[in-house]
Amino acid sequence: MSKNLIRAVAYPRYSSDNQREESITAQLRAIEEYCLRKGYVLVNSYPDEEKTATTDRRPNFQRMIADSAKRLFDVVVVHKLDRFARNRYDSAHYKRILKKNGVRVESVLEQLDNSPESVVLESVLEGMAEYYSLNLAREARKGLLENAMQGIHTGGRPPYGLKVNPETRKLEIDERRYKAVQIYFEGIDKDVPLEKIAETLNEKGFRTQEGRKFTKNSFGEWASNRKYKGDYTWDVSSPKDEEGRRNTNNKKPQEKQIFIPGVIPAIIDPELWERVNKKMSDRKRTGGRMKAKVNYLLTGKIVCGKCGSLYAGNSYRNPKSAERTLLTYYKCQSKCGNTSVRKEDIEHITIEQLAERCFSDAGVAQITVRVQELYKQEQQQYVSDIEPIRDELSELEGKIKNWVEALGNGVKSVIDNIKQAEQRKEVLEYELQRAEMIQKTNALDESLIFRVINDKKHLLLSGEEEDKKQVLQEYVDRVVIQPSTDINHYDAEITYRVFSNGDEGSRTPVRR
Repeated sequence: MSKNLIRAVAYPRYSSDNQREESITAQLRAIEEYCLRKGYVLVNSYPDEEKTATTDRRPNFQRMIADSAKRLFDVVVVHKLDRFARNRYDSAHYKRILKKNGVRVESVLEQLDNSPESVVLESVLEGMAEYYSLNLAREARKGLLENAMQGIHTGGRPPYGLKVNPETRKLEIDERRYKAVQIYFEGIDKDVPLEKIAETLNEKGFRTQEGRKFTKNSFGEWASNRKYKGDYTWDVSSPKDEEGRRNTNNKKPQEKQIFIPGVIPAIIDPELWERVNKKMSDRKRTGGRMKAKVNYLLTGKIVCGKCGSLYAGNSYRNPKSAERTLLTYYKCQSKCGNTSVRKEDIEHITIEQLAERCFSDAGVAQITVRVQELYKQEQQQYVSDIEPIRDELSELEGKIKNWVEALGNGVKSVIDNIKQAEQRKEVLEYELQRAEMIQKTNALDESLIFRVINDKKHLLLSGEEEDKKQVLQEYVDRVVIQPSTDINHYDAEITYRVFSNGDEGSRTPVRR
């Protein structure tokens, strides 16, 4: 199956004894029609009968969550959002798992959950929560920063060739390993292949941090590690993801990192370090250019007005061009004969109209009103949830403590329980923090809303391709290519998921 197809699964459910079997059938029929309208391919269904959404003990629901990790589908479609979960924290917990696995949840009857107004509100609340968290963590961060300024190690495994002095807690040279780092830098400076450097280190008896033999992939970020030339670095990695994990390969921009030069004994001469760092950076950039991929910004949004199928991205090299120019299109997947459309044409006009119609002064004013209305609704719900969240957190912490004790006694069967409970606890703690923050905030500062909307507009007009794609995926409902046989002349009906009359769509002639 083409990777450009959007694969959907249905989750129909009924819980009451007085609901008939046809309820599942009716939900499934509505989901099928929804998928056809959106251009999704419905690949499976996970119906749960006579099961309540107030509990997550639903066999097909759990099977669906497990299957999401296998990358079998891209979207879960429910008839109504309360079919997924009536408890907002179960919903947050499982949507988080699905999002981690690249799957989103959509409702046939409710577009509000994924509306741009909701997206803006979510961004505002996340920004407020981040500020709230930073305030709480400020004092702890002050202590860490002070340690960093003194060159005291603030945690984590020291780089290969360095070690932590147990008395001063500062980094110092590891006499057993530092020469391996020097051999690496000198080798790269002389254009020695990584395989040969690894072979040399193995012959001299060096081993990795894990005690294994070196390979060409063992060196990671050695060339960019400023600690090797004596600079203490702190707060370098990007923030944790929504699963609470940090990818140390993702770095913050250099202007946001903290460097204290000359605090650590240098293993590598600064001039040698600079040469090697530049050389390895140039290699990465060259490799990236050779492997560049086409980013189709309207993936999953373009629909054929002739047969109803989804358009998919398509590219090839022009055989008549001496430079073998890359040509990029969106093309109907059913090959019904409707015209293909040039990627640059349809993306340009969609971005241009989104900026004019949705990010105009009138549009921003409308969305600000809607966000404030949504906030009031959320506020009432969240404030009433504070005590129930605290109660569940207290109960959960007691269970985790008992399970950890059981694990210490050799009962290994509780490991999965602990993992699931920790995930649940993380969601509850986040939601409690948000609820307490909302309780203290009667109304949103409209400047925050304007800032979020302007950030979206900035990403759309001047951002990277991924940034533009993010905004288009949030704000564009669909683009229907009306029947035509001329790639230079066709009509596109563009529907935006925002503001008044947004669902009606506007037919735009595309002419080249």
